[in-house]
Amino acid sequence: MNVYTRVTSAIVLGAVGLLASQSASAGAVLTYGQTTIGVNDSGELNFTTTTDAGDSITYGVSRAGVGDAISPGCFCEGWGVSLISNEQSFATWANQDSGSGGFGLVNSFGSVGNTATSFVSMDGVAVTVRQAYGPSLAADVFQNQVTITNNTGATIDNLVYRRSMDWDVPPTQFNEYVTHWGVQANLTSNGGNVLYASDDGFVSSNPLTAASPIDGNTVNTDFYRSGPSDHGSVFDFSFGSLAAGESRIFNIYYGSAANEAEAVSKLTSLGANVYSLGQRSEYLPVEGGGGDVPAASMMAVSSSDAPVDPGAEPTFLFGFGGVAGVEVGSSQDVPVLPFNPAPGQFFFDAPVSGRWFDPPFAEGFDISLTDATFTSVTAPEGFEDLILLAADGTILDDDFDAGETFYFASGVSVFKIRGTHLDTASDTFSTALPLRLDFTPGATSMTWTAALAPVPEPSSYALMLTGLAALSLTVRRRNRQN
Repeated sequence: MNVYTRVTSAIVLGAVGLLASQSASAGAVLTYGQTTIGVNDSGELNFTTTTDAGDSITYGVSRAGVGDAISPGCFCEGWGVSLISNEQSFATWANQDSGSGGFGLVNSFGSVGNTATSFVSMDGVAVTVRQAYGPSLAADVFQNQVTITNNTGATIDNLVYRRSMDWDVPPTQFNEYVTHWGVQANLTSNGGNVLYASDDGFVSSNPLTAASPIDGNTVNTDFYRSGPSDHGSVFDFSFGSLAAGESRIFNIYYGSAANEAEAVSKLTSLGANVYSLGQRSEYLPVEGGGGDVPAASMMAVSSSDAPVDPGAEPTFLFGFGGVAGVEVGSSQDVPVLPFNPAPGQFFFDAPVSGRWFDPPFAEGFDISLTDATFTSVTAPEGFEDLILLAADGTILDDDFDAGETFYFASGVSVFKIRGTHLDTASDTFSTALPLRLDFTPGATSMTWTAALAPVPEPSSYALMLTGLAALSLTVRRRNRQN
């Protein structure tokens, strides 16, 4: 039985609306810059809604002025989780085309602004899957923070998450190029989490169903512009065992870019370990054609009758972070990244205590926690002479150094940190101020508000080093590149 409760505040991201959203009882349409996605209540994409004129329209992943890149042929995007508990196998999966199943009775969905959160319980086993969608730190790219939590009271084994999708990139739907990167380096045999990957975007989202490739040369390997053909991507990630009460967190990225180089730059800035690119082919189908059109039946479209360069055309992206064998938040070099609902505001959905959190660079932050209180904060390696302040501005520690842990008095839900001055002439960073934070159970959200406006994307942390003259201290940081 698949039962959903509609909510609009408690479990959803507290976005301060940058961009508009449409929503309906079974999902939401979210827009961030040039990208629009449609999220169903069970967490998969390809959400169908009705316009004011009464027409049905399905949103998968679309780019303004280009069109949708995954919904034209079939609604084949989906996810699934499988595991072993007490020597029994369980699975829950959701896909608008190949089917869904394995849902428990406690499920909910909510959306506000350009964010949405799906919460799913598994049938027969006390495991939940939370998928929180929101604007990432890269323009036009949505982040889906996936949190799988074991509430069984005992360790679960063979935890696998599958995500599959069929690329149908306009204007050459059913005849596109697909690229996979990061697969080989992150196979389980190499210490990563990739159990299986190929170009079969039509596979069932149930991880207990074996996947097979469309092109045998795409299995568990990197490849560049395979095709053109009607294909997509499937990734199975193995997370091994999960102890009682523990959660596994990783990120999925869906978005678009003006061209291939920009798409790769966005994925790199977000720390994606594995990704798929979907690109149009050089030619359009012959008029009157359709379906899976072979390359020989395509025609050039430029005025010179020459083929179009797919790399110079809009490119769609599908990536994963936290799948390189190191869990997101487990170290300062692989921190939990926030959603970016408004300039200078960074939002962490349902944060888990004992993790490292990291927004883009600013010279200070006001950090607040909802429905929980802070117990301690740890400074990262490479930072010195930071200043910790209480919510009212009282100095708590004016010499907060690398590796030091500060323990809060009870009941603290807000504190401030200053003095995070960055010498951009000598330091290169893909993260800015990672902090390890510990807090009481039950946190629903955490917000970091920048004392000064940060740069818009983590790929370029050069910003004005002005203001807060009384509080900005030169901080010695070691050079490092994640």
